[in-house]
Amino acid sequence: MLGKSTGLDLGSHSIKLVELRQSLRSVELVRLAAVPVAPGQTPLEALHGAAATLGLGGERVVSALPGDRVARRPIRFPFRDRRRIAQAVPFEIESETPFDLDEVFVDWEPVGDAATGAEVVATVVPRGEVARQLESMREAGVETRLLEVEGLALANLAAFVPLAGTRLVVDLGHRKTTLCLLVEGAARAARTLPIGGRALTEAVARDAGVDWDEAERRKHQLGVLGPDLAPVSPAVARTLERLVRELVRTIGGFESALGMPPEKAIDEITLLGGGARLQRIDDYLSAQLGIRAARFSVPPGEGTGAFLAAGDPLRFAPALALALRGTLRARTRMNFLQAEFAPRVDLRRIGRQLRSTFVLAAIALVLALLSGGARIAVQSRRASELESQLAAIWQQVQPNKPVPENVSRALDQELRASQQRADFLGLYGGNLSALDILTEISKLVPKDLAVVFEEMSIDGQVVRFRGHTPSFAAVDRLKTALAAFPHFGEIRVAEIQADATRGGNTFSVTIGLTKGASADAAGAPPPRPPRPAGGRRP
Repeated sequence: MLGKSTGLDLGSHSIKLVELRQSLRSVELVRLAAVPVAPGQTPLEALHGAAATLGLGGERVVSALPGDRVARRPIRFPFRDRRRIAQAVPFEIESETPFDLDEVFVDWEPVGDAATGAEVVATVVPRGEVARQLESMREAGVETRLLEVEGLALANLAAFVPLAGTRLVVDLGHRKTTLCLLVEGAARAARTLPIGGRALTEAVARDAGVDWDEAERRKHQLGVLGPDLAPVSPAVARTLERLVRELVRTIGGFESALGMPPEKAIDEITLLGGGARLQRIDDYLSAQLGIRAARFSVPPGEGTGAFLAAGDPLRFAPALALALRGTLRARTRMNFLQAEFAPRVDLRRIGRQLRSTFVLAAIALVLALLSGGARIAVQSRRASELESQLAAIWQQVQPNKPVPENVSRALDQELRASQQRADFLGLYGGNLSALDILTEISKLVPKDLAVVFEEMSIDGQVVRFRGHTPSFAAVDRLKTALAAFPHFGEIRVAEIQADATRGGNTFSVTIGLTKGASADAAGAPPPRPPRPAGGRRP
């Protein structure tokens, strides 16, 4: 239901269209349009010539069956399960309809819930009415997406503007007046009255002795009520009195749905439709019914501003309700596209709609394959270059051996073997073995320096030893002498203590080995276990 939703109000005075665009977060107005219906024409006849003007070629719209062509009945059930209700409604209707169930369509709308059951309004529509409307619309080039019934569908306006409290929505149409009782924006009941603005035009024409066009002009420009809310002529008075009687009778019948006298329960009568534009009609109905009447209004806001700017909210409100029925915000769920009229999947139409998508997807797939192929070619070329470089390295380090098939693995094996040999021989920074380090220390210690090395170890890249010397000065001389060797880094002397037994001082020295070129290439060898060395200097 995302995307576009078009509501088509087949009014007897004019055909109105409202097109909405729905996203996951909002509903936006796309356009409004209206085409008048000529005197003597039915709305469906007028649609044949108006479809092109309304831009409806091939469109799928939400429309409604006339409310005076259907039968409604409220039903109470002692259960609330929707599946059981759907099975029970036809049996409840069958005993009260003069038609066979095969000759009608039945749908229902939940209008109230109780703790122990549910209340619904069942609607019965002759199959012939559905077939006639769908065929006429199809001949005009218009396909039907959803087929509602006038009345309860007005509740969908609550999805666009706030309609709080209990109110009677009155659509004052040209041929008829449609009523919908709302409680906190939810539909509770509906009825259609066989009287509308056309009856007032006929009354004005009869009393004034003018033709239809002049009577229409006087009705809209001069109004049908005087300054004191009195009708302007006897025929107009009789027509308005008839309308009021029908409203009073209908409102009285809502007492069971409201649970209290309607005049106390109903907060407002909300007027919409072309008849709601008559001068002071709201004041007249308020005075006659004893309930406040007000014209339908759309508050300004981000979602409603476009609707206010584009057209008359009173005139287009019924079409707006139908457009909202086709969105995710819909408040009603009836649909008389059933059985043989149920929508079928049009694969050709879907194919036409998705043709551009398929083309773009194919182009994207081709580009992805080309890009993948190019990446593979580049990686293959890089791999060949790397293999050539590894082969050159192998010939440099192993000139007497042929180049193996897997040069990388062979180099890794040779490196591991070299590291194992280095570990076995005790190679440290600068490719020095343990023997080399001991030799260098022996050379660096001055011959006249009285020092005894009692313990020595080489752990990784660190040389540690403990010794004994007769004076502090001898320790400083030793540190200075050792610092002359380039592969010795930081030299720390610590733990200098007096030796009470032998005299002199004991001390410890820690020397960090620097890494030469060979050490950098192969990486630091793993730590070696300490190698004790005692006695006088080597």
